[in-house]
Amino acid sequence: MTMQRTLLSLLLLLSLPCTLAQAATLCPDSTAVPRNPVALPIDGVAFPADSVGVPADKAKSGSFVRRLVKGRVEHLREEYSIDSIRSIRDVDSILAEKYQKKGTYDTLYLARPTQRFTARARMNVSGASIHTQGYHEEKPYEGHLATPSRLTTSIGIAYRGFGVALSVNPGKLSGESHTTEFNFNYYANRYGGELTYVNSKDFSGWSKISDVRREIPKDLMTSSMFYASGYYAFNYRRFSYPAAFTQSYIQRRSAGSWMVAATWMSGSWETKKIEGIGVIKMRSGGLGFGGGYGYNWVINEHWMVHGSALPTFVLGSFNRLTIAGHKEKVPYAFPEFIFTERIAALYQFQKNQFAGLTFVAYTMINGSRKDLRMSQTRWRLRVSYGIRF
Repeated sequence: MTMQRTLLSLLLLLSLPCTLAQAATLCPDSTAVPRNPVALPIDGVAFPADSVGVPADKAKSGSFVRRLVKGRVEHLREEYSIDSIRSIRDVDSILAEKYQKKGTYDTLYLARPTQRFTARARMNVSGASIHTQGYHEEKPYEGHLATPSRLTTSIGIAYRGFGVALSVNPGKLSGESHTTEFNFNYYANRYGGELTYVNSKDFSGWSKISDVRREIPKDLMTSSMFYASGYYAFNYRRFSYPAAFTQSYIQRRSAGSWMVAATWMSGSWETKKIEGIGVIKMRSGGLGFGGGYGYNWVINEHWMVHGSALPTFVLGSFNRLTIAGHKEKVPYAFPEFIFTERIAALYQFQKNQFAGLTFVAYTMINGSRKDLRMSQTRWRLRVSYGIRF
């Protein structure tokens, strides 16, 4: 119990808007005199009544961490009008007030779940493909590579928007999959983004030069792909990405928003020596800026459907193809694009249970068929079931 109280107290203190500069001077912006000269014990960290609220030049010397925590405590007193944090219930009530803060969204369109916890089970299916087309030594060239669908399952729990999850890849455990994947998603009403990195040896497919086709078996190629994106939604007070993808908000009425976006997508692929062709290497990447539109359609009290598209124009890119030591460097060819598409469907069983399906795809198209045209696609399908309590 003591450990739980300590973690919750530190989580609360670190979430308060007191800057390091304020902490270094014991938050001089909060100079009000305490109503009751009592100590503020936080799980064993007690501060004498005569030192809380005292300006920095009169406070006793101490470590930076002690002064930082003391400054947070003083800010806590002033903002929430409390004298002590003596139990988990005190911490929970303050976090609930911060979580349910309604000044940043229109309550006619959006709401926060009233429950403290959200437990969730998920199944993810993902994959990637690459298609190239162009000319190699004045001979037509075409190739296609793809990974088998990758299945992962996960369970997780979130408290007031802070969550942890455990994910398992059955194929990785059995040795059938040779893919390592990292995903980071941050969805908020106003802005958000995604980071995805994949390293894989599971690509397989074919290549064709002058109508001579060669098969590229699995484990012959090593690849790595990196994708990053960010968005800003203008109608963030009524439209919510989290309502569709993380369920940390509830969309009450249908709403949409125009958005601006920035994307980066890159990858590298290298095969072992292929008989009759040699080693094939590919490098590709691009940075794009643009925008699009997203919409949450609330059909009834149970169903909500989301759709969004964020096309971006690639302002700078690089494409290189090396076959048997011969390099083909492809100049930038306008227009080049990176597309980000998101689709979601959410069903609310009761007030505390829901099920959802989401689909996210990233596609980059760059180069020219006169030299080298490359299309990369990365996609992820997710099915989830959750309960709030």
